[in-house]
Parts: sequence; structure tokens; C-alpha cells
Amino acid sequence: MLYTPIIQCPAIMHRTVDERYQSRWLIVTADQQAFTKDNPLLKKIRIDIKFGYLVIQAEGMLRLDIPLEVEEDDESAFEDIDVFGEKIKAVSEGDLVAQWFSVFFNQPLRLMKLFGI
Repeated sequence: MLYTPIIQCPAIMHRTVDERYQSRWLIVTADQQAFTKDNPLLKKIRIDIKFGYLVIQAEGMLRLDIPLEVEEDDESAFEDIDVFGEKIKAVSEGDLVAQWFSVFFNQPLRLMKLFGI
């Protein structure tokens, strides 16, 4: 089955699809806008879901393992971001993940986990 955990990244083949993680993450720019889907580097990112982690890899970069199930109970951690014209609540996956995407794309970016979608 085709599966797209990160909205802008290419779909992956996976034995099963857990709908909770379909289009659950979004790459955003410094001004809280969705990163373009047209960047050719997106095709170089490899994504998988293994053993409770979102696994992100790209040539020349360290592998990222992001836990799928982290309950955010601090309301101040939530941000409103623009997802293709609609405001959605989201939480950043943190500075290390932001640094990974920023280095790979050579611009300030963050990976946001979306809620209420």
C-alpha cells in the first residue's frame, strides 16, 4: 500500500497503513508556511515506519528516528501553522530534526507533527 507520512515527501510502500500517521507531518519554513512540494531534494529523502518510529534518511545525512507516539500535554508547545490555506495545530519535532532538514535543504526548516487533521 502507498503511504505518505510527511505530506511533501514521496509516498512509500508499506505492508500496512495506520491512518493515524497518514499525512501527519509537514515540513514548514521559518515563516510557518508549508515547504514547497516542488523541491527536487524531496525525492532523495527515504522514509519508513519501523518499530514505533518514523525513520528518515538521505544520502550524506545521519538517520533520524522520530518516535511516533509522543503525547504533548504542554499547550504552550502547540503552534498554529498554515497548511495550504488552513490553520492547523502542530508541534515541532525539535531542534535536532529542524537542523537535519535545514542542513539538507540549505534553508531554515522544521518538521511539524499535525493535530486535529
